[in-house]
Amino acid sequence: MADDAGAKARLEVAVQRLETALGRIAERGGSGAADMAGLRQELSGLESDLTAARVERDGLAEELAQAKAEGAALQTAMDSVSTRLDKAIDAVHALLDE
Repeated sequence: MADDAGAKARLEVAVQRLETALGRIAERGGSGAADMAGLRQELSGLESDLTAARVERDGLAEELAQAKAEGAALQTAMDSVSTRLDKAIDAVHALLDE
């Protein structure tokens, strides 16, 4: 499974970058063209990060669905084996009681 802790860490870094950029704009009054260009560049980077995070989230959702399906199949197999073992144990007990 993909590293969801890593995805969360990257998201937190992206949010921190946005907060830092907005803080710089607020400190300078936010009226300069350079500030706006920097903010747009930062926003573009964050949009890329968000797109990557969404792709990763979709991949994780698919892996989770597959894992759940595999878990259900394993549970079914385990139940079948358990039933067969119980029957075999009962048969052995019956033979020993004769």
